[in-house]
Amino acid sequence: MAKPQVAPRVQPRVYPAGRSVVFHGFGAPELAGRRFTIDGRRMQALRFGRLALLVGFVDATAFAPEEVERQRCDGDWSAREARLHERAIGRAMAHGTFVPARFLSVFAHPLALEEAAAEHYARWCRSLTKLGGKREFALHVYAGPHAAPGGDPYILRVAAHASRSMRVALPKVDDAVVAALQELLSGCSAIATAVRRVEGAPARGLLGSSVYLIPEADGDVLRMLVSKAAVSGAARGLTYYLEGPRAPFSFT
Repeated sequence: MAKPQVAPRVQPRVYPAGRSVVFHGFGAPELAGRRFTIDGRRMQALRFGRLALLVGFVDATAFAPEEVERQRCDGDWSAREARLHERAIGRAMAHGTFVPARFLSVFAHPLALEEAAAEHYARWCRSLTKLGGKREFALHVYAGPHAAPGGDPYILRVAAHASRSMRVALPKVDDAVVAALQELLSGCSAIATAVRRVEGAPARGLLGSSVYLIPEADGDVLRMLVSKAAVSGAARGLTYYLEGPRAPFSFT
C-alpha cells in the first residue's frame, strides 16, 4: 500500500524583496535549483519535498489581483504573458517531467505559494505521476477554404477552450465525411489516456477540434493515423492539422 504524500516542512528561504510570484507549474525534483531568464523575467525552480516549483518573480503592484484582472482584457498583454508561460514550461520540460499550472497563477508573495503547495502537495504528487511521460496533441479538422490554425498562443487559442467533456461531437455533414471523421477520432481516442473537446467560436471551415493526452512513446502512432486520414480526407475536401507535442495544458 502506497504511503500518503505528506507535505514537507517549509525551510527558510531568501526571496527578492517586494516581489510577487507567478507560478508556472511543478516538476520532478531534479529541476530544483535551475535558474534562467525569459524576456527579462527571472525564473527559479524551488525544491519542495518531492517536487520542484517553477516560479517567476514580478512587480507586486503590476501583478496585484485587480491589475491582473484588468490586464486580462488587453489582448497584447495576455498574449505576451501566455507566450512567456509556454516558454518557461518548455524550458522546464527539458529537465524532466513537468505539470503546468493554470495560466496566470499569481501569488502575492512566495510564502503564499508555499502555503498553497503544502495544501495541495499530495494531489500535485499524484498529478506528476499521472501526467509524467505524456504529451498533449490538438487535432483540427477543416472543410473547404480556411486559414490554418495559429497566431495566438496555444494556451489562449486551444487549452483555454478545452471542455471537460470526453465526447467529441461530430459536425452535421454528409455521411461519408462523418464516417471518415469517426474512424480517425476513434483511432486517436484508442491510444489516448484522456480526450477533451475544444469549444469556442468556430473559425471559417472548422468542423471541430479536440485534444488528446498521449504517452510519449505513441506520438508517432498518432501522427501516422492523422497522416493516413489526411490522404483519404483530401478527396472529400477535408484538411487535418495536428499540433504537438506540447505540455498537458488542457488536462491540468
